[in-house]
Amino acid sequence: MDNLQDRIEEAAVLIRDFVLRTPLLESDTLNNELGLRVLIKAECLQKTGSFKARGALNFVLHRRTARDAHFVGFSSGNHAQGLAYAARIVGAKATVLMPASVPARKIAGTRALGADVEILADFFAIRDRRAGEFIAEGAIFVPPFDHEDIIAGQGTVGLEIAAQAARRKIRPDALFVPASGGGLLSGSASAVRHAFPRCRIVAVEPRGFDDFARSVAAGERMANEAGAGTLCDGLMSPQPGKVPFEIVKTLSPDFDTVSDSQVANAVRILFERFNLVAEPSGAAAFASMLSQAKAMQGATVVVVVSGGNVDQSLFTRLLGEPSSHI
Repeated sequence: MDNLQDRIEEAAVLIRDFVLRTPLLESDTLNNELGLRVLIKAECLQKTGSFKARGALNFVLHRRTARDAHFVGFSSGNHAQGLAYAARIVGAKATVLMPASVPARKIAGTRALGADVEILADFFAIRDRRAGEFIAEGAIFVPPFDHEDIIAGQGTVGLEIAAQAARRKIRPDALFVPASGGGLLSGSASAVRHAFPRCRIVAVEPRGFDDFARSVAAGERMANEAGAGTLCDGLMSPQPGKVPFEIVKTLSPDFDTVSDSQVANAVRILFERFNLVAEPSGAAAFASMLSQAKAMQGATVVVVVSGGNVDQSLFTRLLGEPSSHI
């Protein structure tokens, strides 16, 4: 993808009136306990509760059309809300295809933003065909991650991190970011690397969903085996996107996987130390950082907490479990 940094900077200008500049949070208590400096990029505080609003807005705003335009997409939840929000901004119709397993809060949030939601029982098997039927009727498809405009929009997360760190005279040694289809990983890591060429990139996947790590190792896109489960419903893409994969290969990130128990512990600690409500997918990168803290003593690390759309029942259950020692 040529001129990615320029496209990220252009996206930042295009979407700035419709997104929040999320904070870079720090806890002195946690820093002291871990022996390193941790900065949390709190995208769980973003419009619609996740970074996904950025990419959807950049895509949709590049396609301002008549008010009878119809945008369609598929999503496990956060892209759905981002798409619904973006369509509402331009006064267009949106339809989102979602799996039956998606948390109720994400369905309700998507509908509250004005989108039509269609639940698919066999989501991964039929989502492309169903989306194709809408496209044949004239709808504009909004990819969840595999498009240059989506990647540039998600890249504004990294652009903000770089600017916020520079203002505080911080040079991060590592960036921890969740990986699924690769939109956030490819865009945000590219922007951070542009500002801090020596910054280590750590891409984090749920255990059993390490398709990105295997793909980079193999030099070609690999798929996850069907049937695996994870708390991280937002990180279950079957395989990396074509465009993100090509970008991520050039970044040479380290990869890590996290278990459900590590993610649950991370959700609790984010709430206890930062008063943040993070969904499991959003806490995955933080879980990875916690597991590597002893090997990074004295380092400065940035962690993207990518979303906070978690059902109350699940969040309450996770908070009720005992936290592991940091």
